[in-house]
Amino acid sequence: MTGCAQCGWVLWEISSPTPKHPDRTYTKVDAEVTNEACKQRAEIAIQRRTLQAKNYGWTVIRGDANRVSFTKVGDPDSFFVDFQCWPDSVDPKDK
Repeated sequence: MTGCAQCGWVLWEISSPTPKHPDRTYTKVDAEVTNEACKQRAEIAIQRRTLQAKNYGWTVIRGDANRVSFTKVGDPDSFFVDFQCWPDSVDPKDK
């Protein structure tokens, strides 16, 4: 994530638990000045994550809002990722 002294919104990648990784993971992806800019950054992150996953044989389905589901035949570790924008004063792990 790039630093930004005036950024008010943080894009988080929140991954669902899987059998191999039983806890949700929270990763700060980027920060933006406005919520709208953060949402635009989320679209870019979703496109990037989708391309990466498809290169590794995952089937990718875009769901409601900014949720992306990943499945692979024969792999029990199907999971989903939410890309969420939160004010920089809020930690989504506490929600």
